[in-house]
Amino acid sequence: MRNIKFPKIFYGWYIVLAAAAINAYGAGVWFYGFPIFFKALRDEFGWSAAAGALVVSLSRLEGGIEGPIVGKLIDRFGPRKLAVIGAIIAGTGFFAMSQVREVSIGPINLSPYSVFIILYAGWMSIGYNTGFGHASMASVNSWFDKKRSRAFAIFSLGAGFSGITVMVLGTIMDALGWRMTAFAAGIGIFLIVLPLALILRHKPEDYGYLPDGRIPMNLENPSVKNGDRNEAAISISTGPASLSVNKEDIEINFTSKQALKNFAFWMLVLAGSARALAMTSVVIHQIIYLTEVREMSLTIASSALGSMVTISLVGRLIFGWLGDYYDKRWVLIATYLLQAAGIFILARVNSMTELWLFVVIYGIAYGGAIPLFWAIVGDYFGRNHYATIRGFLQLFQAPTTVIGPIFAGWIYDQSESYTSAFMLFIVALLIGCVFMFLAKSPQAQKKLI
Repeated sequence: MRNIKFPKIFYGWYIVLAAAAINAYGAGVWFYGFPIFFKALRDEFGWSAAAGALVVSLSRLEGGIEGPIVGKLIDRFGPRKLAVIGAIIAGTGFFAMSQVREVSIGPINLSPYSVFIILYAGWMSIGYNTGFGHASMASVNSWFDKKRSRAFAIFSLGAGFSGITVMVLGTIMDALGWRMTAFAAGIGIFLIVLPLALILRHKPEDYGYLPDGRIPMNLENPSVKNGDRNEAAISISTGPASLSVNKEDIEINFTSKQALKNFAFWMLVLAGSARALAMTSVVIHQIIYLTEVREMSLTIASSALGSMVTISLVGRLIFGWLGDYYDKRWVLIATYLLQAAGIFILARVNSMTELWLFVVIYGIAYGGAIPLFWAIVGDYFGRNHYATIRGFLQLFQAPTTVIGPIFAGWIYDQSESYTSAFMLFIVALLIGCVFMFLAKSPQAQKKLI
């Protein structure tokens, strides 16, 4: 034990940085890049706004359905293997997407739209949700406890920096077209994401660490034996050694079955669903709204979207930091209220000043809610079954994630206005504040197991 030396930089932070980089690329070409891809596809094939929203909604539905399954696999086999598999699937999906056109298979004729749905909402969605979302978050959550909110904040910075990826994506598309851009995005996954996925690890205890980089008590002072600590410490077995930790640091870990029976879990489902109704819809329809309703140029609209994602970096850092020092419920409620205010401004935007006011307010709040929500899930239910529990959360949030973008697209197709949809999103966020308030930590009532 005396010869064990711990590195100056906790390996968990390397995992956070790798996951953030994966997020920066993946979110840029997949989620935030979709409005740019779909704008080009819509212009070429004449699809409606609702048709585009349906594709995104189906991909979210797929993510919800696969969530518990992939989560179970991650909890069992570790995030690295699933991240590699997911990256390969997503990369090949982008290659296939570059060839979207009418396809005939014997007597069956598939329209370009049907092919696109099969690829984006099916094959590519499986790859992205498996390798970029579930695996990365599970790895970050496993390596942190007391510093979990800060770790998730840094991880989520990747999605914030994906605004740069979106801008590069738009530049390549202007120069080479959407087909070559999709092919290039696939190459990027193999060159960038796959090597980073190899850095991910499952649990720190398997490698002789404790969460947050804490030093085990019997290694802080090797002359003190575990038995001399009496009630102060407890010995746990890990891969390379037996480590001694404070009893106050022992976590409460819920199984997925226990989480599903817990009131706080269902309040988080409802609070997350309320936010999901608005979140995806605003991102997906923002380009069409600004260019066709507010008659702004595509350059301005794309810059506003990219800037919103980039400025979310501020919110991710600030609110992520606050989440480790204050009750995450209240900090999340603040982000919900600010998002509602941002959508209210967007619904009435008539000038560049109002547009950038929306970008700042909504971007900061939108970014801040992301690390907080998934950190609070880890705080409430622990690390051992996090991926599975997170998967069930996504499954039960899927209905509003699917309905929101489709509803907004249908409203626009019928009325050439997004006003009714925006008002619904504001109301949903306000109701979500109530559910978040009711989502109190269940761990005080749960006995150690």
